[in-house]
Amino acid sequence: MATTERPGADLSRDRAFLESLADRDRWFYTHYVWAVDVIVEQLERVAPLDGATVFDFGCGEGLMAKGLAPTCREVHGVDVVPKFEGLDARIDAIFGPGHSVPPVHLRLVEPYDPLPYPDGAFDAAFAWSVFEHVGDPGLALRELHRVMKPGAPFFLIINPMYHSPLGGHLWNVLEEPWIHLRLSREELHARVRAAILEAEVEEGRTDIWQGKTVEDYRATLLRCLDSLNMLTVRQLKDHLRYAGFEVVAEELRQTLPHEPPADLLALYPREDLMTDEVRLLLRRS
Repeated sequence: MATTERPGADLSRDRAFLESLADRDRWFYTHYVWAVDVIVEQLERVAPLDGATVFDFGCGEGLMAKGLAPTCREVHGVDVVPKFEGLDARIDAIFGPGHSVPPVHLRLVEPYDPLPYPDGAFDAAFAWSVFEHVGDPGLALRELHRVMKPGAPFFLIINPMYHSPLGGHLWNVLEEPWIHLRLSREELHARVRAAILEAEVEEGRTDIWQGKTVEDYRATLLRCLDSLNMLTVRQLKDHLRYAGFEVVAEELRQTLPHEPPADLLALYPREDLMTDEVRLLLRRS
């Protein structure tokens, strides 16, 4: 993306430019700007971030960590896949070489290993749409509790929840509501492999392909499907309580206009089928 607006300006601090990214690069905008606004608002309900060392659990591409960095002292993050490689080049491409976005400290970790930080290392933490992919949520939350300071805030969001209409993460390919609850894993794999994926996407949307080929994207969808742990809100809150987190605020959202059919209501609680998103603001005991 060219950054010719206002030559010499630091576009990373220009709110008008940041908002313009909503149309020009929605994926970047939603992660670097919009999601960070949500995270800051939530965490600062418990404690200010000025001077804080913040932990991003499941940092993905690192865009949220980068967006948060100007608001606090340091941001550290981990992920089990190296999606954050090339992050600095992407930031430079958006804002130009003269930007003042601070560095962040992102690390690749193994899924079940202890986090590579000492006890009480962090003043705050967040996890954005990560815990539906974690193989052992209880273990991960106990590790998060260990590396956070007593009283530190932790914001956790999951969207979509597994039992919600699009909880199989197969949008853009199989958009039939609750299809992942109706078909076996083998049937879902077969449907995804047989689907015709269009390589053309609308202007300003980089979230679908991210530079991948059609077949790379298909493989990503299948890996994503296989990683889902089928966590419910009740199970998540049980894990949090056992790990030592207190719920400060809770919000469940229904964001899709679907009504669950009778056959699924006979198998699953209505609340699980209707809850697309959970937002939990927590405090470490």
